[in-house]
Amino acid sequence: MKNHYLKVIAVTFLLLLAFSCTPEVDEFGEDFDRDKMDLFFSRIEEKNLGMGSISIFKDGKEDYQTSFGFIDVENSISANSASKYRIASITKTFTATMIMQLVEENTLSLETTLDDYFPEIPNAEIITIEHLLRHRSGLFNYTSGEFELGRNFESATRSELIDYFISNGTIFEPNDKYEYSNTNYVLLSFIIEDLDTKTYEQSLNDRIAIPLNLVDTYNGEITNSDNNEAFSYYFENDNWTSILETHHTILQGTGSIVSSAKGVNIFYQALFDGKLISEYSLSLMTTMVDGYGFGLNSPAFYNKQGFGHTGSIDGYRSSTVYFPSDDVTITYVSNGVNMIPNDIVIGALSIYSNLDYDLP
Repeated sequence: MKNHYLKVIAVTFLLLLAFSCTPEVDEFGEDFDRDKMDLFFSRIEEKNLGMGSISIFKDGKEDYQTSFGFIDVENSISANSASKYRIASITKTFTATMIMQLVEENTLSLETTLDDYFPEIPNAEIITIEHLLRHRSGLFNYTSGEFELGRNFESATRSELIDYFISNGTIFEPNDKYEYSNTNYVLLSFIIEDLDTKTYEQSLNDRIAIPLNLVDTYNGEITNSDNNEAFSYYFENDNWTSILETHHTILQGTGSIVSSAKGVNIFYQALFDGKLISEYSLSLMTTMVDGYGFGLNSPAFYNKQGFGHTGSIDGYRSSTVYFPSDDVTITYVSNGVNMIPNDIVIGALSIYSNLDYDLP
């Protein structure tokens, strides 16, 4: 496996899903051209523009799904509807949801300060849970340092990560501004563990996966294609070449979850249907400050405003958006990129909206 290193966990690529100009989209999914959608993804596969899976839900049910390319190129294992991918920073929506469950259980508040759990962290006495959720803590983004320079391939313990966070300190005072930092969500995952007195993986299972019957959504470990998990690749010299993966222990709570596209859609649908947290908690999660809520951003497709997240790690790219006006969720997960993923989502939404769209 070639050691071709891409960024550990990229800053959320907050690209809008289309343009602010006309035309307006009336309704998603109304008698859309399924043959054109199939042809779109067949073209992507044939021209080696990407590998992955896409799922579109409308009114709580899967309305379209397709998978293309391989999850294991070396062993010619093709992707299918249940194939699982590292969803990278979409993990943050799961982590934020569990934090809001703990708030509703009165074991935590948004005003709780970090010194209740990690007093040794710089500014811990004034960094709140809400600051962590909104990326307003001022804590240095650990994936911008040592863990972006090769350390990412090795395992890391909780104490090692905490020590690293302490040593790198802060870059601004809490709540001065928004600046994306994966450090925030690793710390939130540790707080979940402390309050639940179990591992993050067990909390994810008990709070989200088991209640929603998400058999294909879990905290990832070493990728195993025999378990229908996708390896990641980059395209070079007309071939998909494997990428050495970031160690899963470094990613907890910020980029560690593995899921199928359908699994992410089921989670998002349940979140916005009020099956995981209260309407009030969801309103807090979807309140944007400097473009970010609690584990959510708010991209648009023409006149349609959505809520979702994106993710990027190694060769994996992921994007999910829920559109409340139409009760539509779209999730694209990929393990090989040779066309901008945002453009693939735009293409799928354009066809799903019966807009004019030229196939690549």
